[in-house]
Amino acid sequence: MDLGCEQCYGEDAEAVLEYCVKNLETTRSIVSDSHFIVSLRRCPECGQQFVTIFTEFVDWRGGDDAQYFDIVPVTPVEAKYIVDAKDLVEDLGALGHRRRHVSKDWPTGGTKRITWKYGPFTVEEGH
Repeated sequence: MDLGCEQCYGEDAEAVLEYCVKNLETTRSIVSDSHFIVSLRRCPECGQQFVTIFTEFVDWRGGDDAQYFDIVPVTPVEAKYIVDAKDLVEDLGALGHRRRHVSKDWPTGGTKRITWKYGPFTVEEGH
């Protein structure tokens, strides 16, 4: 499966994340909550569609809120499926089963990591 271009899907996860955050165009907001945001975005260079998932878990004691951000390339069929999803949280994680996606993990008390992840992943609504 051919996905993306060097800017939005190249080898360097940190460079891809930076490019995507600054340049992907939001085409559809699916969930817009302060702790859980899901949207469809498109690369202005190559047209590749992505689902972006931001999740934050409030740390009521220390204020060190865990934050997770995943940018998953999708086909047009998958994009439509996610818009119409009956169980959005479960369906989002299944998008990773055939391809890599860039991920930023910043757990409470932990170090920020930006990496490529492969395979299905867990999605939880933030709070």
